[in-house]
Amino acid sequence: MSMSEVTSHTRVFALLGDPVSHSLSPTVQNAAMTDLNLDGVYVALKTGAEELVGFMRGLARSGGGGNITLPHKEKAATVLDVSSSAVKRTGACNTFWLADGKIHGDNTDVAGFSGALETFLGGPPSGLRVLVLGAGGAARAGLLALVEGDAQEIHLLNRARDRARVVARRIGGTKVRVVDHVRDLDGKAFDLVVNTTCLGLHPDDALPLELSQLSRVGGVLDVICRSGTTPFLEAARDLGIRAADGSEMLIQQGAVAFERWWDRKPSLRIMRTALERRLRP
Repeated sequence: MSMSEVTSHTRVFALLGDPVSHSLSPTVQNAAMTDLNLDGVYVALKTGAEELVGFMRGLARSGGGGNITLPHKEKAATVLDVSSSAVKRTGACNTFWLADGKIHGDNTDVAGFSGALETFLGGPPSGLRVLVLGAGGAARAGLLALVEGDAQEIHLLNRARDRARVVARRIGGTKVRVVDHVRDLDGKAFDLVVNTTCLGLHPDDALPLELSQLSRVGGVLDVICRSGTTPFLEAARDLGIRAADGSEMLIQQGAVAFERWWDRKPSLRIMRTALERRLRP
């Protein structure tokens, strides 16, 4: 189905958040639907907190659904009638749809992060020492994936330490340690550093961390996916550190969301090809 064939029967899916103009989700989701000849369309809608509930309920009850991005993932979890275990454990929702007259929700970022991490590392994070930057919805998903993947040590750094402590206790218990101050990281070594903050959405953003203050970094994963690289990835590569952006996480979590909406598996190859073409200079 092409966009020109949108009819009154077309299912509408949307990414809700602010900002969303940078999002590449419409590219991969529309490519997957077209590949399977499904009557659906996916758009990105700039959504304020006051509009979130109405959009979620309206889209779901009209037969569609969608995704949630920052800063609404936690609020979205409170709108659901039925929550997945991932939503309950993280307190965040990034995917919603209607089933049996009820609004269901999942946090497919958890599966997406796990898949991207295995692709990047060549296996699970078992036994690794990991530093996570940020304590928002993406961080919650990443922490749960790392805990379930049996990472040996997980350290969490966030500007608001009280928020970091709440997230750490909820998801990791004693396995996640909150870093009190960035200077406490001086000379520390990590197998993996993960940026889950929004720093990097814009080319002139500050770095979420000066990697040079660490004694060793095995790899860097930045969950941001945008045209061009991010300052954090550039800084990592300048130091000779292997690094990857959020492209694979976008594909992996998007594929799980697609299954929730359509009860069919999309082609990862089609989704990756669409994304690569969009990101190509």
